[in-house]
Amino acid sequence: MFNKKAIFWNTASQVIVRFITLAFTLISIKLLANYLGPEGVGNYNTITTYVNFFIVIADLGLFAVTVREIAKNPDSEPRIISNVFTLRFFSALFASVIAVIIVFLTNYSSDIKLGVLIATGFLFFNLLGSVYDMVLQYRLKMQYSALAEFLSKVIAIIALYIIIITHGSFLAIMSTVAITGIGIFVFKWLFARTFIEFGPKYDKKIASWIFNAAWPLGLVFIINNLYFKLDTLLLFVIKGATAVGIYSVSYKILEVTAFIGSYFASALKPAISEKITTDKQAVASIIRKSISVMVFISMPLLIVSIVFSKDIILFLSTKDFLAGSNALIFLSITLPLIYLDTLLIEILIANDERKTLIKIAGFILLFNLVANLIFIPLFSYMGAAFTTLLSELILLLINLHYTRKIVKYKIDYPVLFKITIISISTFTIAMTSKQTDINFLILIMISIVVYLVLASWLKIIKLASVKDLLDKN
Repeated sequence: MFNKKAIFWNTASQVIVRFITLAFTLISIKLLANYLGPEGVGNYNTITTYVNFFIVIADLGLFAVTVREIAKNPDSEPRIISNVFTLRFFSALFASVIAVIIVFLTNYSSDIKLGVLIATGFLFFNLLGSVYDMVLQYRLKMQYSALAEFLSKVIAIIALYIIIITHGSFLAIMSTVAITGIGIFVFKWLFARTFIEFGPKYDKKIASWIFNAAWPLGLVFIINNLYFKLDTLLLFVIKGATAVGIYSVSYKILEVTAFIGSYFASALKPAISEKITTDKQAVASIIRKSISVMVFISMPLLIVSIVFSKDIILFLSTKDFLAGSNALIFLSITLPLIYLDTLLIEILIANDERKTLIKIAGFILLFNLVANLIFIPLFSYMGAAFTTLLSELILLLINLHYTRKIVKYKIDYPVLFKITIISISTFTIAMTSKQTDINFLILIMISIVVYLVLASWLKIIKLASVKDLLDKN
């Protein structure tokens, strides 16, 4: 249905827009850190973490299943999307109400409770907007979704800046979260309506069919999301808002850089899903090459995060957050593991390994909970960062075990060895350059250029190779 050029540029344009959005996200982190301080940032991130968890609950796995079913039945798209919109509306409303009720039954401060009430605006409208993502994903037009999120981020940052210069309250700051959600919904609706127009409808047969197909994946996503959010929530309960604030700046850096691996893995989803039952050798080839690409992409991010951890934290916040630089080192080491896990899980999803996915997710969640309960009381945010690293390492080993039962892929050790060599060389050069008086941002750019030049010299990963992988869709 789609030509190779369209598939490649759909992915590439998303990454470009996301990088621009990333820059604005870093600006918002700086504004929040300077204005709110560690305790305020801790409260802010606790609220957003809590609300984002309910987004995953309300998703119900609808996105993945809907895109798949529209691809199989393109003539039924209007009926499917209309029913999904209705399901999403009520699931979003239900999740918003439950999120507010639960938080108001706790002993959290009034700022936290009212902040959640305001932030549910993001929860509700972001979920509704995601229905339009299904329309855009099917047509390989997700760059419009990325653009919608970018425009919403710009509006929210302008609002945030106005609130700060007028000395607005914490709750006024939280309103920018809701503004982001509303903006996402409006822009996605404007972009998607050029391809198809639909309204809410309810057909019991279609709605039940979609829901029954989606909920097992939804359960996996819920467990996985709780696993990623658990450390922040437990850190708040055990050590308080200030510890969360210090940790959250480092964790936000991990979040905003993890999307690259996620996008690349998602771009491979159609090819893996199509060939998983008919041509496992082709899937094995895709995975073998993709593992090298994932490691290659993640290593320069890891290197600069370790070498310039203190500089990055100071740049994005203030000296009050500097203690989180050590947590950033642990979290940056986690990044290659996250990239690989997002890739390997596509094999399990494509092969419809729902029971295995639920089993893995449940085990990792339990392990993460126990480890956090052990290490957070002892080491605060450093314990949370270490637990994240340890959990991702164990998850990777489990994913390797189960995916190799499905596809007998090999790991390209010669390429990984070359990546290791250039990574060590780049790390050494970066550490040496740090002793100079050159601005660290310039040094980061130099380090990345050195990494890419060495990679080109050793002919490790070429753009054409990445494009070829994406073109296999």
